[in-house]
Parts: sequence; C-alpha cells; structure tokens
Amino acid sequence: MNRIFLIHGYVEDPTIFDTLVPLLPPANFVRINLADEFTRWQPARSVSSRTLAQYLTEYYTITPKDTIIGHSMGGWVAINIKEVSGAKAIQLASWTDQKKIKFPTDNLAVLRFLLDTGITQSNALTGYFRKQYPFDESRELYNQLVGGMQTMSRQYIWQQLQTLFAHVPPLTVQPDLRIHARADNIVAPPAEPYTQVPGDHFSLIFHAELVAEPIRLLIR
Repeated sequence: MNRIFLIHGYVEDPTIFDTLVPLLPPANFVRINLADEFTRWQPARSVSSRTLAQYLTEYYTITPKDTIIGHSMGGWVAINIKEVSGAKAIQLASWTDQKKIKFPTDNLAVLRFLLDTGITQSNALTGYFRKQYPFDESRELYNQLVGGMQTMSRQYIWQQLQTLFAHVPPLTVQPDLRIHARADNIVAPPAEPYTQVPGDHFSLIFHAELVAEPIRLLIR
C-alpha cells in the first residue's frame, strides 16, 4: 500500500488532518509529529526546512513512490522533501516563496529575541493575536493553537521558526498540487496556479470534502 506522509504546520500537531484523512483513498498514512521528530533528531546546529526535509527523507527512507501532504509550514517541508527525494508533494495553505508568509517579521534575530525574552508566549501578545483573528468559522481552533503554543518549549518553537524563515537553496521542483483559500490571512495565495477552496487557513478541516476532492484525483 502506498505511503502518504502527513506533516502539520506551525504550532499544530497531526490531529489537524483528522477530518481530511477519512475522505482520502486507503493508504499507509504516516503522521509526522514534528515535536517528536526534533526530539529524536536533536540537531546540533541551526535548522531549516531543507535540513529537516533531508533528515525526514533519510529517517523514513522516502522515495519517489511516496506522497507528502503538508499543511502550512508542513507544506513548505513537503516541497523540500520533494526537492531531495522526488516524492509527490501536495501543499495545503502553504507556499514555495517564504515571502507569502504573513508574519510580523521574518528576521530570525528579532524572532529569537522575542522568544528568549518571553514576549512570543506572553498573554499580552497571544491575546492580541486572538483579538485580531477575523474568522468565526475557525476561531475556536485558532485560539486552541495559540494557547497550545504558550505551553511549548522555547527550543521547539525556535526550531519551528527556523523551519519557517531560515534561508534555503532555491527550489528546482514545484508541488504536484496546491490547494489554498483566497481569504487565508496567514499565508497569501500562490502566484502560481492553484486549486481554490472556500474558508480560511484551516479549510482542510472546515471544508474537508472540497480539499479532499483534488487530492483524490491526483493519487487515485
């Protein structure tokens, strides 16, 4: 049976795929929990989406026969896995251009300072982001993710921030499928052609059938 790897986004976990998976063709689903992967890997140096992709490719022996489905940051890892392994890459609410990430800053030195001083996980900053979130449909989920981020170790958050923003060599491949909601306020829509779905950054949950349909056509 074909392997389909599922890679979650920033401050998420593999449960982000729980609504989508039952709508996909039968497969050997491998749910990647990045918190566990970083603990197992214990990288001695700075990381990036490319070095993480290399680690995952080697650890799981990923080949062109495999498919990677990634949400948000997970989609960025997925396309980098395709770069190093040749596996199929399906991006959900993700990017191939880091400038598409709608984040207050992509300066890793600033982000490290904010993290080390406790500002990133403070009630003041997380409360501000909660108030600014515009979508009622996914508000409860967003608040849960922000709350969960406050309990994560600083080391793991830093590893995720590097995965998001650290420079990587230019991609020479493109995803096999891009799925995106135009209203997404966390990641801007791709400049390249993509399958548009309703909703917001979390369409894979709240519009799962519409997200699943083009995936089924690709991997059937």
